[in-house]
Amino acid sequence: MASIKFNIISKNNPSNLNIRFYHGRNIDCNAPSNILIDPKLWSNKMQNLKPLVDKETKDDYQTKINTLKNNIVRSFNEDYANGKIINSKWLKSVINDFYNRPTGEDDYRIFLIPFIEEYIKETEHRINPKTGKKISFRTIQKYKTTLKQIQDFENHQKAKFKITDVNLSFHKTFTAYLKLELKYSNTMIEKIISQLKAFVKGAKEKGYDYSIEIESNKFTFRRDETIETYLNESEITTIFNLDFSDNERLDNTRDLFIIGLRTGLRISDLKRINQFLFSNNVVVISATEKTGATVKIPLHPQVKEILKKRNSKLPKIISEQKFNDYIKEICLEAGFTQKILGNKRNPETNRKEKGYYPKYKLVSSHICRRSFATNLYGKIDDRTIMKVTSHKSVKQFHKYIRISDTEYVNRLAEYWENENELSNSKPQLKVSN
Repeated sequence: MASIKFNIISKNNPSNLNIRFYHGRNIDCNAPSNILIDPKLWSNKMQNLKPLVDKETKDDYQTKINTLKNNIVRSFNEDYANGKIINSKWLKSVINDFYNRPTGEDDYRIFLIPFIEEYIKETEHRINPKTGKKISFRTIQKYKTTLKQIQDFENHQKAKFKITDVNLSFHKTFTAYLKLELKYSNTMIEKIISQLKAFVKGAKEKGYDYSIEIESNKFTFRRDETIETYLNESEITTIFNLDFSDNERLDNTRDLFIIGLRTGLRISDLKRINQFLFSNNVVVISATEKTGATVKIPLHPQVKEILKKRNSKLPKIISEQKFNDYIKEICLEAGFTQKILGNKRNPETNRKEKGYYPKYKLVSSHICRRSFATNLYGKIDDRTIMKVTSHKSVKQFHKYIRISDTEYVNRLAEYWENENELSNSKPQLKVSN
C-alpha cells in the first residue's frame, strides 16, 4: 500500500518540508514539498504540527499538506496505470505541476515558444475532423512561420515569454514590432495575431494557464482593404481568343488558365486536374484540397471548346511559380496594360507595396477564384456560387467579390434601363368617359 510521509530533515529555520512517497519494495521517492516551516513546529512522529501551534496556523498548513498529498495520490494512480516510471524525478515533477512551476525554460506547459513547438509536433500527426485528412503541409508551414516571427520577437526583446504573458500589453508591443521594425502590412499582422490567438486557445483547451485578455475584442488588428484584381467576362474572352498555336508553352497555360477561371478552383486543386472526372457537361472534384468537399461544376462553353480542341486531353500540369509567370505573359499579350491600384511585392524589401501598376503584373493564380465568384455575383444566387467555391459562410464568400465602382454604376444604370423598358412595354389603360 502506498504511503506518504512529511518530514523535517534540517534544523534551519525555515526548513523545506520533505516528502517521502513509497509503495511496496520497488518504489521509494523523496522530494522537497516547497512548504516552508519552522522545524520547532513540526513533529515527524505525529505527521502534524505540534499541539502548541495555534489553530489558525495549523489549519492553514494542514490544508496545504492534505491538498498536495491528494494530488500525489491521484497522479500516481493515473501514471502508474499508464506505465510511467515512478521515482524521485517523477515525484518532483508532480509537485511542480501542483504549484504550476516550470521544470525548465523548455516546459511547454508554461512557456510560449516550447508550447508552439509542441503544438506543431502534435499537428503533424493530427487528423482534421472536418476533412478526415492529415493537416496539410501548407498549414504546418504557416504555423512554423508564425513561430519564427515570435522567436525573433523574443530575441529582439531579450525575453522568454510565458503563455500567460500573451495579453493586451504583449499585443501592443508585438504589433508595434511587426509594423515598425519589420514593416509588415496590416493584413500580414492580422494573420499573425489570429494564428497566435489560435495557439493560446490550444493551450487553454489543454488546461494550461493563459491570460483572459486574449479573448478581448481589442486583441486583433485591422486588415488593409483588399484590392486584389480580377478579370471580367470581356477580358476572359479576350484571353480565350488569343492564338498561341505557335507557342505550346503559352497555349497549354492559357487553356489551364481558362479552366481555372471558369471553375473557380484553387491552384492546389487545379494542379490535380488529371484526378478529376470530366464529362460532356460537368467536372466532378471528389475532394477539394483545402476543404475536402466534393464539388460538381457544370462545364462552361469555353472549357468544352478547350477539351474539343485537345481531343478530350487535359492541359499539362505546371508548377504554381511557372503558372504565375506565364499568365502574366498571357495577360500582357492580351493587352491588359492599363494601370490599376494593387499590391505588388518589392523584391528588395520582400514586402508588398500599394500603388498603381500595369494590370498584367498584378495577375496571379488566385485571380481564377476571385474572377469566377465576381463574374457570377448578382447573376445567380449566392448559395449556388458558394456550393461551387465551397465557401461555408456568406461573409467569407463576399470577401472574394471584386466589383469596381464603375461596374456598380453600370449595373445600376442597366437595371434602371430594364425597369424603364418593362414599364413602357405594359399596355396603357384608357380612361373611359
